Amino acid sequence: MDFCSDIYCRGKLIEAVQLNHVYEDDKTFVDLALKFPPENVLENFTRLNFNSSIPPEVAVPILEKFIQDNFENGTEFQDWTPPDWINAPEFLQGIADADLRLWATDLHGFWHELGREIKDAVNQTRNQYSMLFVSHPVIIPGGRFKEFYYWDSYWIQKGLLVSEMKDTVQGMIENFFEMVESLGYVPNGGRVYYERSQPPLLLPMVKNFFDYTNNTNFIKENIGTMQKEFDFFMNNRTVKVSYNGEEHVMARYNVERKGPRPESYR
Repeated sequence: MDFCSDIYCRGKLIEAVQLNHVYEDDKTFVDLALKFPPENVLENFTRLNFNSSIPPEVAVPILEKFIQDNFENGTEFQDWTPPDWINAPEFLQGIADADLRLWATDLHGFWHELGREIKDAVNQTRNQYSMLFVSHPVIIPGGRFKEFYYWDSYWIQKGLLVSEMKDTVQGMIENFFEMVESLGYVPNGGRVYYERSQPPLLLPMVKNFFDYTNNTNFIKENIGTMQKEFDFFMNNRTVKVSYNGEEHVMARYNVERKGPRPESYR
């Protein structure tokens, strides 16, 4: 399924901005929000009559002014404190070394810093953001990666369960169920330009959650969605390989799209 954007993923606009190195980090541009609907922004760029032959020293100020007029810093997230966070989860009491226990306590406190909730404005005007809207709050990796990611969320959730934060984990899993139902699968991350795949870890996430909660109803209610994601990967992310006269099915987590990665263009 192609849910990518003619602004954030492909086309003359992103090519002009990224190839002229307007930003040191290519991800900066594709994380900006639009001030206007995308068709208006593209029309404004057409009227700019930008020529790829313009030297960078001339092109960059033109593009900077265009971005200033048509984009704004992405404000998709608002801070969110997980309500199921507790001050002293049981695992801390099992750490005998005082220094290690202090380190683990500080680590446990990071959930406060990494919790995010997507603003409703993203849901209301989805085509003006590169962010993919999901209903439940998330835990992000942090740093440059200010959105949620598929692979990372598996490891994050393992840590959350150690911290006894099962409600946060359930919400994150339900976000991925939403993505499977709306997009057909869980992409690499929570942006429209992350349409490529990572190894499918949704089923292991659910397994970890079930092992912790023994919530069989959660499995029963969502088994169809889990099957749908499994079928997507088997049908779209595998290739047949012949070796020594035998045919094997090999997983390949790619996307059939030409061109550079929008967030790592150069």
